[in-house]
Formats: sequence, structure tokens, C-alpha cells
Amino acid sequence: MSTQTTSGNRLLVHESVAAQAQEHPDAIALRWPDGELTYRELQSAIQRLAGHLAGTTRAALFNDRSPELAVAVLAVLSGGGAYVPLDNTYPRGRLDYMLADSGADRLLCRAHLAELITVPDGCELEVLDPILDDLRSTSLPEWGAPSAPQDLAYISYTSGSTGRPKGVLMPHRALANLNNWQMADSGSTLGWNTLQLWPLSVDVSFQEIFSTWSSGGTLVLIEEGIRKDPHQLLAYIDEQQIHRVFLPFVSLHQVIEAAVQQDRYPASLREVITAGEQLQIGDSVRKFFTRTGASLENQYGTTETHVVTAEKLTGDPASWPILPSIGTAITDTVVEIVDSEMRSVAPGEVGEICIGGVAVADGYLNRPELTAERFRTWPGRNIPAYLSGDFGRLLPDGKIEFLGRRDTQVKINGSRVELGEIETQLRELPGVSDALVTVHPTASGQSFLAAHCVRAPGTSLEESVLQDRLSQVLPQYMVPARYIVMDAFPFTPTGKVDRTALAQALPTA
Repeated sequence: MSTQTTSGNRLLVHESVAAQAQEHPDAIALRWPDGELTYRELQSAIQRLAGHLAGTTRAALFNDRSPELAVAVLAVLSGGGAYVPLDNTYPRGRLDYMLADSGADRLLCRAHLAELITVPDGCELEVLDPILDDLRSTSLPEWGAPSAPQDLAYISYTSGSTGRPKGVLMPHRALANLNNWQMADSGSTLGWNTLQLWPLSVDVSFQEIFSTWSSGGTLVLIEEGIRKDPHQLLAYIDEQQIHRVFLPFVSLHQVIEAAVQQDRYPASLREVITAGEQLQIGDSVRKFFTRTGASLENQYGTTETHVVTAEKLTGDPASWPILPSIGTAITDTVVEIVDSEMRSVAPGEVGEICIGGVAVADGYLNRPELTAERFRTWPGRNIPAYLSGDFGRLLPDGKIEFLGRRDTQVKINGSRVELGEIETQLRELPGVSDALVTVHPTASGQSFLAAHCVRAPGTSLEESVLQDRLSQVLPQYMVPARYIVMDAFPFTPTGKVDRTALAQALPTA
């Protein structure tokens, strides 16, 4: 079992930001290419918009990356409402469905986006531009509406097995707990710069925004074109003196490859937090963290719980494991490996990762059957629990090893295969900039592995050479049967590699 407990009342996230505005009013809270806001100016803008939104229960935020969007998130929470993030890169049909399903009574957007989404009956469109024309007003109206820990903070949509996105109902108590833990875990403080990289529709953006503003740090916005280019992203981290960054592993690896190619290692970088994909420690990763001296933290969680475990790697990167664990539970959270009856399995045995405590969401919006299937009351504990659908096992040191999704367990000829280990070995080969491995069925019902390799600039890759070199370091059952060389990976709107697109690009053998 992995569990941590704590006690004491916690400020809700918007209350933590207001406290920083009182304590450090002249510190820089937000910086973007064209300007910056102090904490005093930020809090003033938040309260002015919160007053304008008085009575709003749920506000959908349909915006691109901007200062106005950051202000709007806090204004909705400060006004006692919940926010519904909508990504403007999603197809219109998906956006229209999520907005209608959410039951939002306000839609907040910039003027140039208003025509890209259908506003349903009962929802009022509010264009932000004229409301927040003067972000730097020094007036500080005293306005706000109280919220309780059990109140709804946001509805975050995630993919559904039926093809319909499902809305996760996340209460304040879970977010306050995560924010409190993140502030204690991180060195972020007054003067630290955290990059705001993730879209608001991805829950990691919550950590970027609130753990920064709750600790007196500066949130640094980034333009979309720079965000997607690893060479420009590396330069931006260096030039903007970024101290902390949250990155999915694939994006982190691309930035590290750019750093190795340019021999450029940001001296300001102190913390790198990764989540969402299996962390893999290869030679280039070790070199990057040796040169920067930054720590690397591997976090795990689901949309239904947000982050619930963490493993921080410090010290000499040469000693870091190739496939780090996902660590131990954050405060007031229970994480155990259980069987089909939700009974804890013995250390070392494989089971499902079950999450309990204040981190668990209140279920899925308008999906009672699915909520009953995945959200439970933990037998014998009388606490809310969520069955993650992920496999794991408890290690001798009490940490948890992540073993992948229940529905994507990989066995080749009866042998369990760690795709992350193969990917790590592929990335070490000359000419391979990045690599992912997918699993494909054969006509006989067996499976084979396919390696998708991104070629380094100015190089060529041959399938026979790749296969021969992997055969020298991996057992035969782990050596992929097919190799697809490409210039870049396809990505989902949330910034992760689109593994489904990779798998569909290869015909069944």
C-alpha cells in the first residue's frame, strides 16, 4: 500500500492566489511576449470579471493561450462557479457536444473564436475582449462568492469508450489537496518562473497555474508555434530563465535531443515534472540532467483523480533506473494494487491500481452507469475509490511500478514485453531521434511489434540495421518485426503522441 495523510484546513486554490496578492502585490504573477501583470493587477482583473459573472454556475472557457484565459479561470472560481475548459483545436462536433453536455450557463471566449462553436439554448455567450481591455487597472473591488471543499471546481472531458467524451466532475477538495502537496513538494517560490505549456483542457495546466500563483512565482506564457518546436522551446526555456517545466515524456525527450544537438543546457532549470507516459532514462536524459543539475519527477494520475503518486529523481543521474517507478502516494491519498474484488494483492503481484481518498472525483457527468462501474466505496475503508484500469505492482521499497493499461497489456509468444525498454534502446541507436513501439495483431491471432522511428536530421535509417542492432541488446521476443521510419510523430490535441494513429498506419500482418 502507498498512502500519505495530513491534517489541517487548506485554502481553496483561488483563495491561495488571493493570499499571495495580499502578501506580494508588486511581484510579477504573469508574463507573456507582450507584457506582464503584477499580483495586484492580476487579482484586480480577477475580481472585476468575477463580479461581472455573478450568478454563473458553470462557465465554459473556449480560448486560445492568453492572459485573458488565465484571468478567466480564476474569476470563475472566485465567483463561486466551476469552469469547463474547451480546446479550440478540437473538431466542432466534439466541441458542440461537450458544451451542450456540460450544462454551462456562460460561454467565455475571445471575439475571433465566437463563430467556431454552437451556443446551445440556456447558455449565454460572453466575449472577453471588452471586459478585460484594461488588465492593468489598479482598482481592487471587493467581490467574490464563497465555495466549499465539496463544491464543483471544473468539468474536464476525456475520451469515452463509446465514442462520446465523458465529463469528469472534479471538486475543490481534490484540487486544494493536490495544490497543497505540490507547493510542499516543489521549490517554487517568489522569483521562480514556471512555463505555462499545457492547454487548459489538459489537467496538468491546473498544476502549472495554481502551484505557481499559490507560491508567489511567475507564470510564463508561450506562443503555440514555439511550444510545438523542440528547438524553439529549448531556446525559450533558456532565454526566459525558466526554473520549472511540466512536460510529457515524448516532448521532454525531444527538448533533450535538441539540447544535445546544440550543446545548450538551460542553467536556470531546477525542476522538470513529467506525467502521462512511461518515463524512460537513456544516455541523453542522463547527460541533460547532469549538465543542468535539475531534478526530474515522475508523476502518475488519471483525469478522474489528477496526480496521486510521484517519484522524484535527484542526485547523480548515472544512478537513475532505466524505467523509474511512479513512486508513492501524495497526501491524503491511498493508492493500492488490488484484485478483481478490490482486495489488496501481495507485494510483487500484478493487479489494478486503485485510488482512494480526497483525490477522487465525483464521477462522470450524466453517466450514472459508467460512474457506478468505475467509482466505488472502498470495502472496509468507507472512502471513495476509483478503479484506474491501469496495472501495477508494489515494489519491495514501497513504491509502485506502473505496468500499463488493463486493455493494452502486451504479451508476445507468451512473454510479457516492456515497450518502454525497447523504446529506450531504440533511442540509443545512431540516427534515431525518437522512437515508439506499437503492438499489432496477426491473422492467426498472435501479435507482433512495430517500431516507429523518427530519423535525426541529415540521417537515413535502414530496417535491417535497426533490427540487427536491437538483436544485440534485447532478447529475440522483444525485437520488433517491423520498422517505420518517419520525420515526426502525429500528436493528439492534448500534446501527446497519437498512438492510435501510429497503430492504424500499419496494416495487419
